[in-house]
Amino acid sequence: MPLLAPAFAFALPAALASTPAELRAAAAAPPTDPVQPVSPPAESGFTFLGLLQTRAISTNVVPTSPFLDGQVIGRLGGTNLTTVLPPAGLDLDGDGEKDEDQGNAAFVEQRFSGFFTYAPPALDQRVGVTAGLEIDFLWGDQSYGTAGNTGGGIGGDMVNLQTRRLHFNYRPRVGPKHELEVVTGLQFISDTVHNAAKAAPDDLFRTGGGIRFWGTEAAGVTVYGRHHDARGDVLRYKLGSYTLIENGSALTDDAALHMVDFAVHPAWNLWVGGHAWLLNDYTHGRSGTFGVGLSSPLSELQGGPKLDFIPEGEDANPDIDAQIAWLAADLAYNHRLDRGPLGATALLAANLGKLYITGQPDVDVRGWLVDGELRLRWAPGAGSVLRVSGLAASRDGTGPDAYTGLVTGNQYGIVGAVYATSGCLLLFPDPLSINRMAPIVYDLSNRGQGLVGATFGAGYDPIPHRLTVQVGGGWAQDGLGTPMGTELNARLVGRPWLFSNLSLAAARVFGSEAPQADGRPLPADPWTVILSMDNLLF
Repeated sequence: MPLLAPAFAFALPAALASTPAELRAAAAAPPTDPVQPVSPPAESGFTFLGLLQTRAISTNVVPTSPFLDGQVIGRLGGTNLTTVLPPAGLDLDGDGEKDEDQGNAAFVEQRFSGFFTYAPPALDQRVGVTAGLEIDFLWGDQSYGTAGNTGGGIGGDMVNLQTRRLHFNYRPRVGPKHELEVVTGLQFISDTVHNAAKAAPDDLFRTGGGIRFWGTEAAGVTVYGRHHDARGDVLRYKLGSYTLIENGSALTDDAALHMVDFAVHPAWNLWVGGHAWLLNDYTHGRSGTFGVGLSSPLSELQGGPKLDFIPEGEDANPDIDAQIAWLAADLAYNHRLDRGPLGATALLAANLGKLYITGQPDVDVRGWLVDGELRLRWAPGAGSVLRVSGLAASRDGTGPDAYTGLVTGNQYGIVGAVYATSGCLLLFPDPLSINRMAPIVYDLSNRGQGLVGATFGAGYDPIPHRLTVQVGGGWAQDGLGTPMGTELNARLVGRPWLFSNLSLAAARVFGSEAPQADGRPLPADPWTVILSMDNLLF
């Protein structure tokens, strides 16, 4: 009973101050259940954004390692030990019997991503906190354990919560035509000028680097600024600094990324952007399970380069540090397709920097990427769009004194960068994949061998905004002319509810000569069929 004393101390003076009539009225009122849930008012300051994904997949792309059967990330045929199953019923080894492990795999996977923000109205919503979480699993994978990307086994009971965001948001008053937001903590960093937590998909994927270079989570601080007038945006800018890897807190063995981005709006449907990013890597290449940097197994896993500086008679690379800069310019004309039927984007980016190798001469870093896309909305409906794009990335090939390929965030983090607008499912990464993303070209450096590629898509809404029929695909080869393959795909997308997609997609890649980790080509053409339901809740 002592815990009830404070409540009685407040209730007793109020009762003594009431008149008999007021007390009788209170006694006659219906009882109130204190645990009855009540919806918060609209001005409560709470907001929520959630993505629900369910995918049933049939494919001949399979992992061959029992340790990588739940989550599979990396280049198809690479060190993630994925391969392509040949058609069933073949005698590949010539022993007169049909070989096992042929045909296809079938599985179902699910994901929930939720982002919660509280910005108190008492502070005019100028101070807030955002937390993001993710739970995903393959049906039947594991239970009664602790691990991410698992928990769909019998009984469930899996500790599998993944922290995606935890940052504080501050919006100081700076003027009637200028907005400022400061974000500190674990947040999504992108290679665009836009705040990824608030940006529309076309702003995130079709301006700046389009998360081709950087698109992942990291802890740090970002300042987003916006100047506007009666016509709308005039200038946007972003200043960011992030600690990617913190090893010994008292030692110089860390990796940090610093970013400056801006975009001007000279015309009602035109954006022009400039970008400068600097990575200081003092980890010696030895951080984490797979290491980091251009000579790491992490880079090789995700389809990036794995440079060899191993001295004769030894079996490992020496300590390698790096300073790498990116300079980029982009142009976006009606990139959201909301100010006319025609939209176009273009990007030109360059890498500059050095690798500092213990006991060996420094190695220059010089790489580049060009990319462009043209889109046309040719009929009513969100899906009635024709699209074509092309890109080219430099290859490494000038000798041991320089690395002349591309560098991306995939050399420093798992899923550090993704080419998200290709429309492909197997040739390039599928951005809606849940636990299995193993395309032929994962990183745009293409193993440091360079890349020339093109993608296309043609969609039509027979029922505008309700039903979309789409065909598409892509083609790519490396800088030496080796075919990476040609993908053809098709989709049927229905929208039974607002912000909900029920889709059936199929894709196949033809003519790929991309080498596997053992040097042999893929044993068959990869294909996949995906039935999915995606729901956006907010």
